[in-house]
Amino acid sequence: MASKFPALRVLENSRVSPPPGSVAPASLPLTFFDVIWLVQHPVERLFFYDFPNPIAHFIDSCLPNLKSSLSVTLHHFFPLAGNIRRSPGSDDRYEIAYVDGDSVSFTVAEHDGDFHDFSDDHGCDISKLRQLVPQLPKAQDAQPSLAVQVTVFPNHGIAIGVSINHAACDGSSSMHFMKSWASACKSGGSMPEVAPPPLFDRTLISDPRGLYSVFLDDVAGMSAPEPSAEIPFADMVHATFSLKQDQIQRLKRLVLARAAERETSFHCSTIVVALAYVWVCFVKMRGLASDRKAYSGFPVDCRGRLQPPLPASYFGNCVGPCFVEVAVGDVIGEEGFVAAAEAIGKAIEGIKHGILDGAEIWLRRFVSVLPEQPMTVAGSPKFRVYETDFGWGGPKKVLVTSISGPRNISVAESRAEQGGIEIGMVLPKHVMDEFSAHFFNGLKLIAK
Repeated sequence: MASKFPALRVLENSRVSPPPGSVAPASLPLTFFDVIWLVQHPVERLFFYDFPNPIAHFIDSCLPNLKSSLSVTLHHFFPLAGNIRRSPGSDDRYEIAYVDGDSVSFTVAEHDGDFHDFSDDHGCDISKLRQLVPQLPKAQDAQPSLAVQVTVFPNHGIAIGVSINHAACDGSSSMHFMKSWASACKSGGSMPEVAPPPLFDRTLISDPRGLYSVFLDDVAGMSAPEPSAEIPFADMVHATFSLKQDQIQRLKRLVLARAAERETSFHCSTIVVALAYVWVCFVKMRGLASDRKAYSGFPVDCRGRLQPPLPASYFGNCVGPCFVEVAVGDVIGEEGFVAAAEAIGKAIEGIKHGILDGAEIWLRRFVSVLPEQPMTVAGSPKFRVYETDFGWGGPKKVLVTSISGPRNISVAESRAEQGGIEIGMVLPKHVMDEFSAHFFNGLKLIAK
């Protein structure tokens, strides 16, 4: 890595464990929500912080606290220090196993590049961003759950990169961990308790329909391709687009007015209109023929939708997909945005009382439409990623770098204002320019 990117210099490779003897050996069985992700890429996030101090100040004053706070946080979130493995004596059961001494890879690096080039909204070369992302090693017998890399841009900023095995937990749980770590660091490395504490009770998720076996059979025929096999990183840039609160309100009013005219109603929220607007731009960018179908899929938190519901602090995976399908001609037409919003809103309403209806075909349905490059979504504004304060203030920018293909986007709340939405995309530069044109031209129209 150093020879290819001479601007990055690794200062330290170490391991961080929970405090010795603080966690008894344990194993958490994977549920059907977890095994869906066994062969998928890790989820990778970068948190950028302004830090106008020299590297010596960071090493002397900040690094010990970062490590000690991570250690005490892993005491509470011990599965992230463990490994995902096949359960002993079983051919088809998997678990997260932890024994005393298990640890997390912790890399410290220095970068002499332009911090603002990495953390601004404009398109940044994804291969440059990936220098800041820790690698989560692959292994046949045991897969680690978490890796961390802290990169210092002397006198300018810090990037904290995390890679989390998706089979270990979903975005809600991973952000619970990140905010707990940040809180412990901000308080000086001590954290007697986490509020609320993570809940690990797997008996809360029942599986009377045998979804575990169904999903495991489906993933057995899948493999996670190397990102470079999908599309060359060298040709890709990561950019962030924002929808301001007033723009979202205009989009909502437009949708609700059209719905009233047609005497129809459906779920119309900030995330619905944001995804609908981006989806329309996405379909237009691709230039699809009007007689084809446009597809989208986004994750839905199932915790509050199960019967009985799970607490928000449940640690693990508990998300299901929401699928949307609309004729391309309807999406790119004059009323395309309204049609997209209606389709998404009704799809969300359809899972309110039956989140697991049709779950047996979740994976097969997704795989069947992959050739059509559906727009898929990572993240959620509900994660409140910009509240992750390690003591240096909130992040300047948070990026999801694992959206490494032309059909993936990420969403988060806006850092700039309450009620806004940020959308992250990774595309070839010329394609990003095409998307950008549709995005900003559309906003000019609704502003009139």
